[in-house]
Amino acid sequence: MTTRINIFCDGGIGNRINALISGLALADRFDMHRTVYWPINSWCGAAFSDIFQNILEVRTDALDTLAGKFSHAKAMMHDEIGAQFLKVPFSSAYDYQSLDDFERIVLPASGEIFFYPAVIPQWIPEELVNDSLRRIRFSQHITQCVSDFINQTIQRPFHGLHLRRTDLRVGLTDPEVMALVQGNPQEVFFVCSDDPQAEALASAHPHVHARIKTHHVEKKEMQSEWISLSKDQEGRISYGNIQRSRDAMIEGAIDLLILSHSQIVGFSGSTFQRMARLLGDVAPLVPIARPPALPFFSFTEMTQQIERQLIAPGILLQVCQTMMQNGATTQALDLMRMGFERMPDAHRPDLAHSLGVMLLNQSQPRQASLYFIAVLQLETTRSSSWLHLAYAKTLLGENEQAKQALQQALTYRPVTPIASDAILEKALIERFQMASPPVGTS
Repeated sequence: MTTRINIFCDGGIGNRINALISGLALADRFDMHRTVYWPINSWCGAAFSDIFQNILEVRTDALDTLAGKFSHAKAMMHDEIGAQFLKVPFSSAYDYQSLDDFERIVLPASGEIFFYPAVIPQWIPEELVNDSLRRIRFSQHITQCVSDFINQTIQRPFHGLHLRRTDLRVGLTDPEVMALVQGNPQEVFFVCSDDPQAEALASAHPHVHARIKTHHVEKKEMQSEWISLSKDQEGRISYGNIQRSRDAMIEGAIDLLILSHSQIVGFSGSTFQRMARLLGDVAPLVPIARPPALPFFSFTEMTQQIERQLIAPGILLQVCQTMMQNGATTQALDLMRMGFERMPDAHRPDLAHSLGVMLLNQSQPRQASLYFIAVLQLETTRSSSWLHLAYAKTLLGENEQAKQALQQALTYRPVTPIASDAILEKALIERFQMASPPVGTS
């Protein structure tokens, strides 16, 4: 018996493409029949055929009209709200460890799957998702608009700015955009936003381009704020007072594809921006190179990334080091402190140690010592943190505590310390006239 996968695409254009290519990747890999559900609602007023040329079995049924019709199927859902509306037990689409895990658990269980993710599940191999994305064909109108704008208006490698301003305020702030474009007058930028005013402010500069659009995202309730509680056609309540018409969605799809050809500045965390990056990497429409990345980081964006735990500690450290090199020392240190406070315990020692070193380099030994102590409360045997704590205490004139910390560093000393630690160790040993550790001590 061949399994059927019902691919439910809902939300904005980024979320819908995520679901579409994930579901098609699974359908292709396991030779499943596929039906795409593409409801036309306030989140997306455009039909599937308004955006894509692909010939697929597409239905427009929404969750509320499908309630109770998939009780026999294996439902793989984005969230519990969706499961409640579909009237199925909640089972997350993201909980599998691998494709083999999915094949072992899901495929034998039912001849039908209801698949509703909003982001691409990490357990689906990247190459399968990319192959699926390459087979997506956007409408001729969208493709022609993208090609004409890049070839006739922009004409050379460019940077992209995505400024989400309505129900989800992410992306660079207007002052950050001004600082970026005014500081890089030799570069070309493309700006797209759901707020015409944000586009107008940025594109007032001659080297910043925005498409003139006739349709934009609108409020469902004009007297309410963008993030006011609102109910959609299916009855779901969320903080999003938005209405995306058919034409506004088509305009957004054109912007998405233009943005995908750029070197995007910043990491907003929105699915729109992430999809633009993926499209540009995997399936660009126009053969145009990307310029080198600009060393510009938005404090606002980075704060949001840390709060949502969407940034890896190593990336945060690289960003903060670059910000310090560019003179934004205070902001870099603030971001590192925030990372230490918000990230999972497993990452806190590395962040605290790096922050302590940064503070030492900024002649702040008192603050630095506090972070080294925080490391050692979590990892008692971390020789490098004992060593740097000894140096901080030396700078503070607390020599007895410095000697004690140095002794601990030598106790837990690795066989081969890194070069910078070896230099610091030698200097502290000479200062306190302590015996050097024997060669090979660990």
